[in-house]
Amino acid sequence: EPGRDPKMADRTRTLNLVFALTSIGLLIAFSLMVWYDYDREWKQYQLAFNKLEVKRTEAQIQEALGKVDGARRQELQAKLAQGAEEARARAQEIRKLEDELTDLGGKWYAADQNFRFTKAHIDVARYELEEARQQKKGSADRRRRELEELEKTWARYRAEVEEIEARRAETRKKLAELQKSKGEAEAIQKELFAEKDRLEARLDEIRPGLVSFVRNLPVLDLANPSLKINQVMPANLKDDVIFTQTEKVDRCTTCHLGIDKKGYEEAPQPFRTHPDMEFYVQGAHAPERLGCTSCHQGRGRATSFVKAAHTASSVEQEKAWGKYSGHERYETMHYWDWPMAAKGHTESQCAKCHQGVVEVPRASSLNTGRFLVERYGCHGCHKIKGWEDLRKVGPTLTRITGKTTEDWIYRWIKEPKGFRPTRMPQVWDVRPDETAEQKKRNDLEANAVAAYIVANAAAEPYPAPPSGDLAAGRQLVENVGCLGCHRVGDDTRGLDQFLASSYRAHGPNLDGSGTKLNAGWVYAWIRNPKGYWHDTRMPSLRLTEKEAADITAYLMSLTHDSFMARPRPAIDASLRDEIVREHLLGANMPGKEVEARLAAMDDRARTLFVGEKTIARYGCFGCHEIKGFEKANPIGVELTEQGSKLVERLDFGYEHGKIPHTLPGWLHRKVMEPRIFDQGKVKKPEELLRMPKFWTSKEEADAIVTAVLSFSKEQVPLAAQDRVGADERHSEDAHRLIREYNCRGCHQVGETGGSIRKVIEDQLEAAGGERFSAPGLSPPLLYNAKSRIGEGARVHSDWLQDFLADPSDRIRPWLTLRMPTFEFTERQLNTLTRGFAAMDGVPFPAAPLPRLDATMVAHGADLFAKWQCVRCHVVAGRLPEGQDPANMAPDLARVPQRLRPDWLTLWLADPLRIQPGTRMPANFPKDPKNNAFPEILGGDQAAQIEAVRSYLLTLGGGLRAARPGALPAPRPAASPAARAAAR
Repeated sequence: EPGRDPKMADRTRTLNLVFALTSIGLLIAFSLMVWYDYDREWKQYQLAFNKLEVKRTEAQIQEALGKVDGARRQELQAKLAQGAEEARARAQEIRKLEDELTDLGGKWYAADQNFRFTKAHIDVARYELEEARQQKKGSADRRRRELEELEKTWARYRAEVEEIEARRAETRKKLAELQKSKGEAEAIQKELFAEKDRLEARLDEIRPGLVSFVRNLPVLDLANPSLKINQVMPANLKDDVIFTQTEKVDRCTTCHLGIDKKGYEEAPQPFRTHPDMEFYVQGAHAPERLGCTSCHQGRGRATSFVKAAHTASSVEQEKAWGKYSGHERYETMHYWDWPMAAKGHTESQCAKCHQGVVEVPRASSLNTGRFLVERYGCHGCHKIKGWEDLRKVGPTLTRITGKTTEDWIYRWIKEPKGFRPTRMPQVWDVRPDETAEQKKRNDLEANAVAAYIVANAAAEPYPAPPSGDLAAGRQLVENVGCLGCHRVGDDTRGLDQFLASSYRAHGPNLDGSGTKLNAGWVYAWIRNPKGYWHDTRMPSLRLTEKEAADITAYLMSLTHDSFMARPRPAIDASLRDEIVREHLLGANMPGKEVEARLAAMDDRARTLFVGEKTIARYGCFGCHEIKGFEKANPIGVELTEQGSKLVERLDFGYEHGKIPHTLPGWLHRKVMEPRIFDQGKVKKPEELLRMPKFWTSKEEADAIVTAVLSFSKEQVPLAAQDRVGADERHSEDAHRLIREYNCRGCHQVGETGGSIRKVIEDQLEAAGGERFSAPGLSPPLLYNAKSRIGEGARVHSDWLQDFLADPSDRIRPWLTLRMPTFEFTERQLNTLTRGFAAMDGVPFPAAPLPRLDATMVAHGADLFAKWQCVRCHVVAGRLPEGQDPANMAPDLARVPQRLRPDWLTLWLADPLRIQPGTRMPANFPKDPKNNAFPEILGGDQAAQIEAVRSYLLTLGGGLRAARPGALPAPRPAASPAARAAAR
């Protein structure tokens, strides 16, 4: 055409080609985008778990079949065959009855409808009649007649329905009779294969098929897919995201699909059942209430392994995860502020909710770690919020010259474990790459520290003690109770529990005491520990002069001569002066002034100056009282929020590739080798790391790391915390004192403690006795975690307070083992007595004693005599004749003043429930038919228990009968102040 561009067609074809190609490209890009959005990692996990679940269900079906007895299977087959044969033989008759049932069903439906509709018409007619009568209308009679007709019709329909129902019941009965064998067989089949049928229904529900495949296709999965993200949003919990508090969202169970299902305990991750599922996935810890990241940390909104911020627990695992899924790297979430807790350290998160408690229930690793942090004295060098008021863990050094010598001090601080097992850390010679020059400097610093300590200690001579019997002293140490807190050498008795070694290491190991200590000091110390150090936790065992002399003789025989034979290098004056210059220059003193200051010092002053600066550098005052350092600040970093420290703020030195690049990995290495991160670096002496080496085991280090990780800045709202009530607060305060004074060294409290019982068992075995006699010779159980009954429910609070204040009036005077005097303050006594009452949930102070019936007292006396209780029990201080001490029981004359009546009832009913291992017989069997004395109170065991209790409450000057029939109510117990005034 004229005016038309001749090349238009070519350009159109080119444009069409370009359009086609770009459209194809766009389609491909769009398809890839849709697929990339669809192809999520969590879907693969859910598909894999579905296969695992199908496989397990199929196995369960086979297992259910296997449980069916073969004989019953044969019986069922015979019944089914008989039923089938009968059905064939009576097919025509059965079909006729079935047709009749169908016909009757139709008739019944029609009659029932008529019956129901007529009832509705009757209700309307009755209403209209009532209205007509009320309004006095002339139609009232007509409406009455209509109602009567309807009622007659309704009665006819009802009779028809009843008649049809009777015919149907009769027909069903005939049909059942004809199919009796078949019905019985089907009932047996239903009973035998109920579990199998349930599992098969479950299998049909979860087995993938065409429907689920279509539901999960891209785009179509917008509707109702079977593969979906599982999301939990616990109430009252927030996530700190870039300084903003956002609602906590957890999607962990999108992949961890078997976490709340039994049977997947051995499945691979992420499908494994949660350990202790009943406790951690149900009840108070249910994910619906707390989510998962509250305990495990990590990124809860993530739905992939990498983005969930998992934390590797080993270098090998870290390397494997670094190559995870090819295109995604483990490092992409390596610096997330809240990485997932590493394996073995999850309990560190318990402290966020369980605040203000001494021990968190079922968190053994956390409890052990916090116990060790306290025992090793970490709070002495590191500030930890809430731990500021704890006492220094080491003894005072302000009076040490009366206790030991400077030569011993030097050798001790250079290598404490070279002398005996101890918690004292090693300050010098702990790095494997230390040079000869560095070791020479270490010797000089240790010399100077020893000189400073001695120079600043008050000289206090102790006179020589009386001569003692070494063998008698050894027996006293073994038997009087010293071994509840102390060990001698490599004594491992009673160390079967992880914490038991700490209970029996509450005090120092006594090995080498003769080499270390002044005999006069030992004698004075064991007679009156607080006379030397008012803050000591060492109690008084109320030793006589002879007993103290005997123990002194034994302790002084425990020598370690080879330790004192170690050389003590002389002080290198030139090196010492160089160190003095370093410290002065480090204080920004001009060079000329430094030399002038140095020249003004004599040799002794220079040595003491180095000692003072060395103590200040290494923080010895964190554990010990040292003159001149009363107000010194801790030298370590604050640990209050150490568990939230970001990994990029940690100096791994040249340990990369040797430990996981994580906070737990760094902490573990720091605890095991505190100065390892200096290795290979060039530093000045004052720049080197200072933390000493505690020689902890790997297990101890793991527990300590868990404890340090619990020191977190994360705040949990009060509504989500496990808040401590008033009674629980009293209980926790008592538990704090129990830990502080190491009551578990002798007594079992809850599930731990009582280490000395193993010592007693070994002593009995060595003497040819029976190990099972130990409970009768051991300190009593103070709290039974299973029965939840302890000392608070057993004794009156006022008696317990008096006993703790002065335990010299012993309950079991035949024992050589004795309860020490701790010289508790009045406040501590109140804390303990009220705390024990709170543990058992009993009144504080105890409720008044009950009124007693004289007749019941008489029956109790009869039972008391028939059981011959005095064969084992002391009464009014008189020991049972010819009885083994292991079988002797406490003085019953003290029952009214000592024991709570309610506890007596529980004790008499079942002694073993309260005190496992007791020799007290169960006089009231669970089966009343086995009652030994059915003639007393008609064999009523509850009445007999009450009778015995009533009699016991009258012993030893207790309640006595005023007249037949009843005893007067007792007066309230006197207050502690009144008792003190009376004394």
